[in-house]
Amino acid sequence: MRRVPRLYATPSPILRRQVVGDLVALVVVAASVWLAVRVHAAVWHLADPVRSIGSGADGIADQLAAGRDGVAVVPLVGEPLSAPLDGASDGAAAIAAASYEQVQAVERLALVLAVAVVAVPLLVALVARLSPRVRWWRGTHDLRLLSSVGPQGDRVLALRALTSAAPRDLLAVHPDPAAAWGDDDAPVVRDLAALHLRTLGVARR
Repeated sequence: MRRVPRLYATPSPILRRQVVGDLVALVVVAASVWLAVRVHAAVWHLADPVRSIGSGADGIADQLAAGRDGVAVVPLVGEPLSAPLDGASDGAAAIAAASYEQVQAVERLALVLAVAVVAVPLLVALVARLSPRVRWWRGTHDLRLLSSVGPQGDRVLALRALTSAAPRDLLAVHPDPAAAWGDDDAPVVRDLAALHLRTLGVARR
């Protein structure tokens, strides 16, 4: 069965950095979503006056059209009287249509700005968190393999611990860890290997 890649290190300073970094990224994304909602609402409401104009013009156009239809049935004078009302109704309808187009343009702008406010921090957060996480996983893949091959793998890991671990951590394993490694002291070698894995947040297989 194929193993699922670990998303986090085992308990270690690396794990703490990963968790803190992810929490910061979540806060940034959540804040950007909140800001996007506010930006969308602010821009959307900029079109409120135009909406009122469009709604009023629409109502006037309907009233003028109704008046035109009522006048048109009057014998002899109906057609001459309905012509100005017809033109006025068309003018009001044109104003309403232009208003609605402007409203749609503002609403599209509100949506674009809101998406941009969310998308930019989200992409930055993804790159900032996923890129080091992938590098960490790839960098520890060889360590996982070494930890699974037995004593020879432990010797390699122990040697890496000797060259990278803090002196106090090495001395906690053995008073003279380098000599113990050179003598192939199995318990010490294994403890040094475990120290290296633990420092890098890798679980032993």
